[in-house]
Amino acid sequence: MVVLSTLWLAETLASEIPILALVEEGKHAAALRAQRRARKLGVPLAVVMAASDLPLLPGSVGAVLVDSLVDIEDAGAAAELLLGVLPTLRPDGIVVSLDATKNPELESRVSGIFLAASLTGISQLRPRDGALITVARAPHAAVTAARLRALSA
Repeated sequence: MVVLSTLWLAETLASEIPILALVEEGKHAAALRAQRRARKLGVPLAVVMAASDLPLLPGSVGAVLVDSLVDIEDAGAAAELLLGVLPTLRPDGIVVSLDATKNPELESRVSGIFLAASLTGISQLRPRDGALITVARAPHAAVTAARLRALSA
């Protein structure tokens, strides 16, 4: 699983499954500390600094987790973020967003962002008050390619 930006979440999940955390270049010191803690505990966590391009092979990732998608104020930018990860997903890959909100309008906004990124089988879970988990499957590769062509045009 790939975790975007959130080191604490990546560290927590790495105690259960192998995690690759992609973090912004400004978090270099925190990334090194997380990597040392993981190595000391023997948990499968790799931390990679990533710029705008994801350093992942096409079709190599089973799941991508995004924390706080609802905090990205520009819905178009949030959809572009998701579109950017789609080529890295395997055909059976999933995208997961973890958000803190009690607002039904924001919950709807997150599902709209998933739709705008051409994700399929979208479902939302509310495991507790104020927590929202949105999960969806990657679209067919041809759909992803068409969406990316439209985005770059």
